[in-house]
Amino acid sequence: MPFSASFNLFRESFSLAWDSVRANRTRSVLTIFGVTVGVAVVVIVAALLQGAQAFIVDSVAAFAPDVLRVEKASFQDFGADGQAFAEAQAKRPDLLVEDLEYLVEKLGGEIEVGAQGNASLPVRRLGNTLLGVSVQGVTPNITELTNLKIAYGRGLTSTDDNFRRNVCVIGQDLVDELFPTTGALGNELRIGQDRYTVVGVAESRGSLFGSSQDGFVQIPLGTFTRVFGSRSRSLAILAKAKNTEKMSLDEVEEQVRVAIRIRRKTIGTSEEDDFSVVTAKSIQAFSASLTGIVGTIVFPLTAIALFVGGIVVMNMMLASVTERTREIGVRMAVGARRRDILTQFLIETTTLTVIGGLWGIIAAGGIVWLLAWATQLPLTLPIWAVAAAIAVSCAVGIIFGVIPARQAAALDPIEALRSE
Repeated sequence: MPFSASFNLFRESFSLAWDSVRANRTRSVLTIFGVTVGVAVVVIVAALLQGAQAFIVDSVAAFAPDVLRVEKASFQDFGADGQAFAEAQAKRPDLLVEDLEYLVEKLGGEIEVGAQGNASLPVRRLGNTLLGVSVQGVTPNITELTNLKIAYGRGLTSTDDNFRRNVCVIGQDLVDELFPTTGALGNELRIGQDRYTVVGVAESRGSLFGSSQDGFVQIPLGTFTRVFGSRSRSLAILAKAKNTEKMSLDEVEEQVRVAIRIRRKTIGTSEEDDFSVVTAKSIQAFSASLTGIVGTIVFPLTAIALFVGGIVVMNMMLASVTERTREIGVRMAVGARRRDILTQFLIETTTLTVIGGLWGIIAAGGIVWLLAWATQLPLTLPIWAVAAAIAVSCAVGIIFGVIPARQAAALDPIEALRSE
């Protein structure tokens, strides 16, 4: 058949199918709704998984890409085994100031080494009290080992650390809450039971997952160990190459790992590391693996929604064939071939499912926008999910439209004309 004739036949079939869709609006809307729900569920799940991945990437933004972090135990080393992680936290030896000093002594020529301790205390000033503020004991080089930047004032110095001074750098949230009308620099606040002088204010780092990242106070690590004790909390040790062009992060990791094993007398043995090494790259790889596993489990479940939508389409079209038996007989009587009837019904079901797919994408877009606004997660509609939704909608129309279309095409014209 020439192309022009085929095109004309397709256009005529599409016109008839569209007229049928418009003439039976209630049935069409119900059919479309079934596909809309299925497509919306799939697209929303895809957006959530991609958003979770982006959330992890954003959450390590404070982690400079050329810095590694040594911790007592990191969740990523244990996959989804929370019990093993908890046991490691309980049984592994803490990372102490002595470990930091050892690494500085052995590696300080080529590697910048620092540390951070974490605690939580109330912070007060003039009757205003903030509970559960993150108190971080840090080495003076913390600004070189993280993305923390000083907005005004100064950072903590070696003199502050060595003399265990009661000075601090605060986040923007503390400025807003405790110093709403006066400048923070040079003023005092109370952390726990001790008074501290504010010497610097950090640049705002915004919020993550709806939670502010600016509600913290940093004090010298020496002061931190004086307040909390040198062995009461495990530190996180940070390290990076002083010359990143000459030494890669992998080389830094290897030297730090060997040095800690030497200190703990496990070098040359078959014992596993009793500490964890974390990098931005390793966190992202872990998150990609985790979201991949979740996707493998969830996407087949969401496919059930599409399958149900397909069943709705097929049942509606079967009902349509029954209702339009006489119409089909008339068409056959005036020369329509079985192939023409088959084509018309396939186009009709595909049209309905594609419209349902578009509605599903619009609905998913609205829901994703609301979720992003409510949770501050970096949620967007993945382009691949939108394209897949359209393709799947067409496939649902064709696959689940075949049975009704073949039933319509198989009708006997004479029997069809007798139908009332």
